[in-house]
Amino acid sequence: MIYEHAHLTISPEESDAFESAFASARHHLESAPGCRSVDLTRSIDQPSTYLLKVGWDRIEDHLEVFPTTDNARSFGQSVATYFQEKPLVVHFPG
Repeated sequence: MIYEHAHLTISPEESDAFESAFASARHHLESAPGCRSVDLTRSIDQPSTYLLKVGWDRIEDHLEVFPTTDNARSFGQSVATYFQEKPLVVHFPG
């Protein structure tokens, strides 16, 4: 198992809309092949920063399989418009 940590930067004025969009689109991640867990947390001291933690069976599930799926397209269409910059993504062993 590996864990994807994605640092997301969202305008504080858009945080409610982003959180609502994420809640509606979350199932696209959760039902993706190899996805085992999804967690979104807003920073306490940097309100424009979120940490998205996704557990995957294998790194290939995230980097090779997921991007080719309808799940990825739907998830991206739902939340990507809220990103102020490209997410910083780092993978950790589980």
